[in-house]
Amino acid sequence: MFKSLRGIALLLFTVYLTGCATYGQDVRQGLNLAQQGQYPQAATALEKALDPKGDDRLLYYTELGVVYHLAGDYEKSNRLLETAERIAEDLYTKRISDMLTSAMTNPRQGVYRATDFERVFINYYKALNYFMIASNSTDRASKNKALDGARVESRRMDMVLANIELENGSYEEQADKEKSMFSKLMRIFSALSGEIIDKNKIVYRNDAFGHYLAGVIYEQHREYDDARVAYQKAASLYEGGYQEQYGLDSEMTEQAWFDTIRMMQKAGGWENEWPIMSQKKLTKQKRKDLKAFNRNGHLVVIEHLGVVPERDEMNMILTADPRTRQVVVSPILTGDAQRQLDQRFWFFALYADKGISDVLSWGYEGRALDAIMKFGLEKREYLGPMWDVADGLGLIDVLNDGMRITVPYYRVTSSQKNGTSKLTVNGKTQKLLLGESVAHMAVQQQLLSSSSDLQEAMARAAFKNLTAAKAASVGGDAAAVLGFIGKIAANASSAAETRNWLLLPGQIKVTRMALPAGQHEVKLVSEVTAGKSSQKSTSVNIKAGDMAVWKVRSFANDVDDKSLQVGL
Repeated sequence: MFKSLRGIALLLFTVYLTGCATYGQDVRQGLNLAQQGQYPQAATALEKALDPKGDDRLLYYTELGVVYHLAGDYEKSNRLLETAERIAEDLYTKRISDMLTSAMTNPRQGVYRATDFERVFINYYKALNYFMIASNSTDRASKNKALDGARVESRRMDMVLANIELENGSYEEQADKEKSMFSKLMRIFSALSGEIIDKNKIVYRNDAFGHYLAGVIYEQHREYDDARVAYQKAASLYEGGYQEQYGLDSEMTEQAWFDTIRMMQKAGGWENEWPIMSQKKLTKQKRKDLKAFNRNGHLVVIEHLGVVPERDEMNMILTADPRTRQVVVSPILTGDAQRQLDQRFWFFALYADKGISDVLSWGYEGRALDAIMKFGLEKREYLGPMWDVADGLGLIDVLNDGMRITVPYYRVTSSQKNGTSKLTVNGKTQKLLLGESVAHMAVQQQLLSSSSDLQEAMARAAFKNLTAAKAASVGGDAAAVLGFIGKIAANASSAAETRNWLLLPGQIKVTRMALPAGQHEVKLVSEVTAGKSSQKSTSVNIKAGDMAVWKVRSFANDVDDKSLQVGL
């Protein structure tokens, strides 16, 4: 009987290991329909997949908010995002603890809170919605009211960013720290120990493009001094480390300074300052463009390109090595060859023993061959005196049988990269500049939380396995069977936090093109992924001295459908 139950339990464990659904799989239908432009169907699918009152309630409102934004129903989108903002603020303020629930089940059973950059994007989309309502308004009063709403959201976004910067430190503070002798010594010894990620350099501290969008909104409202402040904040952030951190186009920094100087010219009162700034910050060509740019009208194109990557989950096995009093963590590579390569890469980058001291210690212990064969596929932690504590709790016995855990990760080596986006007007072609990489933000946030993800996953699994072991300690065959099945169930129920806001774009690009007054046919061709392009076109009316804005959402294999274009 015991053997048959053991076989059934192992079979259930194997099925669970290969068939555990991630958040991305849960909402796949809605995501695909949204990318195909079938917005009512996408909304219906997401409403079925997500619970507006459950643990995924924040994602219910953010995902649907983007669907209605894409559909052009900006007012409904804002109503949904207003609720999302209240939920996010409530969860951020209260910091509700779900540790006990998570320990007994898995992180997916706990409430989802937005990451810092997701909180910012709630206000970002609300500001965009108001901006597009203003663009589509036919009377001045409605237009100004909507622009006031956009301005309010820009200031709310600025307040959220100021709070994030206060908590995480500014780029200037980080730069000062890096100049200190102690920081330099830490970087040296981190390199010697095999650390390949400087986590201080990937903290989300502020959002340059969020400030840039605020500048666009203020400029459209003819509040040129506020626009100058916003553009200059964006320029300073890009220059101070933001552009380098997220792999953005270097020209974006110059573009932000260019727009700062334009606003100085428009606002007036900066006649002594802007010529000096233009000499310091702009190339010769940009200084030449500056002379006529404000006299002409111009078109701003903001493109939301591709999709943010999905979190996946990686399985690991924990065992005990009594010889060295170490806990050994190894990945369980699953899926096809490319997926296994992604898992191996992530494990190697974040967890694996790879320092010189690790390799030498293996050789000293007579395990040189093991070191060569398993290099990059093991992480060993010496428990020292804590070994006896773990043994007293029964944890070593659990580890002798192997304990499965799961952690979230991103498939970075196989993720599809976006190519170039080019705007063509009147036979003139101009490249769009990469001003924001939400994909980089998502991956860097996961890198930052990787250590705590591993620790929490081990604690969760240990808690559940020890509970099962305690049931088996009562005695008798029945208790042994129940205890064994409990251990299998504990391992099988291990799951990682794979939720994130998936209808965010992977990248945001921007360009400005000076155009003479009149009607112009505009075309945008974007390489969303290798071999897959998106083509959009519209007609734009340019007024002398004014700015027109075209917002575009590009997915792979988009069809050029003018009915899907937003108004100007």
